[in-house]
Amino acid sequence: METISFIIPIYGTEATILVAGLERLKMAKTSSFEFLLISDGARDELVAICRRFSREDKRFKLIEQANQGVSVARNTGIKAAKGDWLLFVDPDDLLADNFEEMLLKKVSIDVDIIFFSFDRIYEDGKVENSFPKEKLFPNKTLSTNDLIRATLSDDAYYNGIYGYFLGTPWAKMFRKSFLEDNKLSYPVGIIKREDALFSIKVFLKNPRIDAIDQVLYHYRIDHNNSISNSYRQGVRESFIAVSNNLNDDLSDWLQQPDNASFLASYVLRISIELMFADFCNLSNSKSYQERKNEFKTYLETPVVSKQIKNARLVNMPMKQKLLGLLIKQRNFYLLNYLLFKRKRG
Repeated sequence: METISFIIPIYGTEATILVAGLERLKMAKTSSFEFLLISDGARDELVAICRRFSREDKRFKLIEQANQGVSVARNTGIKAAKGDWLLFVDPDDLLADNFEEMLLKKVSIDVDIIFFSFDRIYEDGKVENSFPKEKLFPNKTLSTNDLIRATLSDDAYYNGIYGYFLGTPWAKMFRKSFLEDNKLSYPVGIIKREDALFSIKVFLKNPRIDAIDQVLYHYRIDHNNSISNSYRQGVRESFIAVSNNLNDDLSDWLQQPDNASFLASYVLRISIELMFADFCNLSNSKSYQERKNEFKTYLETPVVSKQIKNARLVNMPMKQKLLGLLIKQRNFYLLNYLLFKRKRG
């Protein structure tokens, strides 16, 4: 039987949430699973929990490293994994009760990636929204072009494919040999949108894919310590690096008709996100003029300038369309009023 390595990066999770997730994994009876707990400079309390699980169950293996970010932690797990398959789990989330039975049925499928359905849950377990297969993928063969276009569509749909899901590491199982043979790993030094960048690198290698209409993954949405909810300095530099990387990685793909518009729209959307995360973030103590100058410098970055100029505002929600238009016009005064000054008042 083929084996599965679960890779769990651990940094700032709440202790009770971490224990709940590890207890769920421990429920599995098979010896064909291994659970790699990658402490990325986690605090002592969390390391102690991981050590306890590794003492009580030999399938749990603790790997400790200095804090280097979630990408390095996941890469550490990829290198250390002994399984035929890799399954990434954020420590804030839960796998389904029947995850063992579900996974053991699928390990013999001759594909490179298996997508599972997922749902979004509150901390009390109540389901906020569920995403079965029909909400994630249309009933058709998924081409490389479809997958990349959908990923760049981000939180929207492209031809029935939910782009946000494609740009995440969870609720998917990757064949380890496929990642190794294609020298695929998470981009280091990028602290946001690194998952989408990894996904696109994977899709460019034309993986064989299967999609399963069973909920494997419960994604928590109402706690403060999740990897995705944390805000750190350096987001601006990361978004510039993501834009440059995508421009390079997709150089051939961008030559196909209409593909360039998807990258341009993606860069505009992450620029809108950057307004909230940096230039107009309420914790930004810099003066109006300093923030305006940094906004201008960002827009003059060659890859950003080119993509925003070419970005279309169609198929955007009204609020996003308004902010996108103001960014294209470089109207920092109104952006500041809408996102910073008004909130402070």
